[in-house]
Amino acid sequence: MASIGRKLLKSAMKGVYTRFMDKVGSKFVAGIADTSSDAPDAYYVPKRDRYREMVAEEQAARGAKPTEEG
Repeated sequence: MASIGRKLLKSAMKGVYTRFMDKVGSKFVAGIADTSSDAPDAYYVPKRDRYREMVAEEQAARGAKPTEEG
């Protein structure tokens, strides 16, 4: 009986730990890594927007007026 309870408790704790790390760990990694291209729906302001910069550079090189995309 005790081993069944231990397995259930271990399984429950593992699930709690996994959910906690999914929430906290993803925010931690997002805060230290530049994931602006990976996470357009992120809760934070991206550190840079390389795609928009590249489009603006290409349009400037062609002499076109930059457009606001986003």
